[in-house]
Amino acid sequence: MRRQHARAGPEEALPLVRWSSRTPGIVSSTSPDAPSARLCPLLARAALAARQRCEHSKRAPGPSPLPLSGLSSSESLVDAISTASTTAALAEALREVEQWQWTSDQEAGMKRCKTYVPEQPALAAFYVSSVNEWKLLQPRVLVLTPSSYFRVKYDQKSGKVEHYRKTPLRDVLSLEKTADGLKIYLRGQDGRAGPQKWYQRLERKVAQISTGSKDNAFSGRVKDEFYYAREYRPSLPAGAPLSADQVTDVLAAALHKTAELHRDSLPADGAPFEPPPVLTTDERRQILHDRKAAARAEEERAEREAAEAELRHAVEVASASRELEPKTSSQINSAVLSRPIKRARRAVEADASLISRAEQLKAELEEEHRVRVEAERLERERAEREAATAELEAACTQAAASRDATSLSRSLKRARRAVDVSEELLGRGEALKAEIEAEIKAAREAAEEAERERKRAEREERERVERDAATAELEAAVGAAATSRDLVWLSKARARARRAVGVSAELMERADNLKTEIDLEKKLAAEEQRNHGR
Repeated sequence: MRRQHARAGPEEALPLVRWSSRTPGIVSSTSPDAPSARLCPLLARAALAARQRCEHSKRAPGPSPLPLSGLSSSESLVDAISTASTTAALAEALREVEQWQWTSDQEAGMKRCKTYVPEQPALAAFYVSSVNEWKLLQPRVLVLTPSSYFRVKYDQKSGKVEHYRKTPLRDVLSLEKTADGLKIYLRGQDGRAGPQKWYQRLERKVAQISTGSKDNAFSGRVKDEFYYAREYRPSLPAGAPLSADQVTDVLAAALHKTAELHRDSLPADGAPFEPPPVLTTDERRQILHDRKAAARAEEERAEREAAEAELRHAVEVASASRELEPKTSSQINSAVLSRPIKRARRAVEADASLISRAEQLKAELEEEHRVRVEAERLERERAEREAATAELEAACTQAAASRDATSLSRSLKRARRAVDVSEELLGRGEALKAEIEAEIKAAREAAEEAERERKRAEREERERVERDAATAELEAAVGAAATSRDLVWLSKARARARRAVGVSAELMERADNLKTEIDLEKKLAAEEQRNHGR
């Protein structure tokens, strides 16, 4: 596609938008010269689109039913276009379009655009409203040539062509007749991408960044033949004999037939292409629905085959585990069937007999596993019981001979943990243990009593020796104090005699009286000396 520009038209100008700090939204539009104005083209386009939709909804309903002559005229024109076998015949049939009730400005614009486009001859021109990426209606002229069509922007006031965009017919994939006009699906983007595609691109980038991969991790809409589209709505003056639907039929038939003739005119060794089919919205939706249903059926088939193959392999593995000898509970592999059975149940129309056989095999293996686990448990209990019994009998014999219950206690604990050990043996072991523990306790108590008696005798001997020594020292101190009238040795002897056990009370009393007597003498002597000094 190729696009050429001359200058921007008045309908392309966007209003300037001023934001308010009090109200989070657009409060008014300002002139371009306002110093505080801030450009917001996205919101401006959105507001303009909303205003156009509001005005479109307030319009009166479509034109009144056309007379029969108008209806038959459009049908005959479509038939003439469909039956044209050459480009000249098609151009002759499309001359009737020039006879429609266009306004003088529209007729002048169509003629100017037909002569302006670089590809000649121009077969026909249609005055339409092009829906841009912001869902805004832009007046344009569609010029159809033998190999392309041109979307031309024509300024009625100046009578000049501002720019045009060429689209080769081989890039047209399909034509859809909508409720409002004609939607042309192309191989690539025609014009700028709209907000929806911006959001999809942003979503794709975010997915790639989050996964850390440059692969297309975007799970949104797939780029099929209905991805890139451009919609055109017929623009006829009020009171025209043809309705918008009839003009859409003529435009769709002309595009389809021109593409068909262009394909037939190409050389045999050239790149072939198919003329775009003319569809309705319901037919396009049905195509997408059938395609989605076919893809879903293919996914279900692939999943069903994979689930059945996995289940068959699991059945083989589980069946092989039953044939192992000697077989233990860990070798009976019923868990290998759990996930394949769940997957096969989720699969659509999986083999019911295979699932039933796998479930039956799983149940049998689980029962075999339960029986085997029970048998292994009983065998372990039997072996442990016999070992514990033998150990306890040996411990009883050894304890009876050595009168040591250490090994007997350990054997009794093991025998209690074992299952179904002889109660008579357990009782005999408990009695022997109690007997040995009683003997050990009696011997320990006798030894403790003998130790206490020994310590008591030693203490009494120490007390006797100390008493005799303290008594002898006190008697000597009393004799010395009575002679020398000095209390130095008497005080020490009295203190030692008080600490000793069983010292004669008569001797202690005699020592105390002597001390009192000597103290009184010293006091009287001191007073006498004091009186004599005065």
